Amino acid sequence: MIKIKYVVKEYIKSVSEYIEHFDSLDMIYGSSEILFRGQSCDRPLIPKLGRIPIRAKSSIKEVEHSLITEFKRGILPLSEFKPDNPWDLLALAQHHGLPTRLLDWSSNALIGLWFAVCKPPKTDDKGKILDGVVWVFLPSKEDFISDEAVLPDPFKNTFTTKIFKSSMISRRIAAQAGIFTAHRIIVTDNRFIPLNTNSKYKKKLFPVYIKGQHFWTIRRELAQLGINHFSIFPDLDGFSKHLEWKYAKFTDEKY
Repeated sequence: MIKIKYVVKEYIKSVSEYIEHFDSLDMIYGSSEILFRGQSCDRPLIPKLGRIPIRAKSSIKEVEHSLITEFKRGILPLSEFKPDNPWDLLALAQHHGLPTRLLDWSSNALIGLWFAVCKPPKTDDKGKILDGVVWVFLPSKEDFISDEAVLPDPFKNTFTTKIFKSSMISRRIAAQAGIFTAHRIIVTDNRFIPLNTNSKYKKKLFPVYIKGQHFWTIRRELAQLGINHFSIFPDLDGFSKHLEWKYAKFTDEKY
């Protein structure tokens, strides 16, 4: 059984406050691991496939089928790994930006924080700086897809929303300590249920907030701890972005 007690909206201003925050929470959990998801603003926990606008008269499942079919057809000359099952195919697609039914999480608390602050904060329509958030997920053992030998076909959509650990088919998945929640599409409504409102999971989730004006200082603290674009994305794209940040500065940075 999992029990989380928190009353007020909690904000952190530094990496040390972030780490200390978890010690101050009254948490009783029966979980083998804690998962973290950083977001630059507080939005529902829905996979990217459910957030993109789709063409009129198309269903999410139809769009998913088209995306995955084209991705599978085109990856052979582009990827150093060849997925041998549809779940690993989904994981590879997810980590290279394709909208899928997977939602990214990390078992590393600092990586979760980095994803919340790695870019300048977003603003609303009135120019107000938005808060970032790290969602902390305390799953139970039964929340995981446990038997890989009898994995359901993800595209048949017959499973309930679960946590999926893919094979380390990508350097990005390994570097990010990546884990996924795999979401079932509600076909009758053509939508996903946000994880944070899902009756099975909402009591196992809590948010830790970061004011937008603190993004840049936390970003620098994380870099001193070795958490940066290159460590998160260990390829030429990540290396180039890290060098850009190292020798220039983002728009929210004061010096």
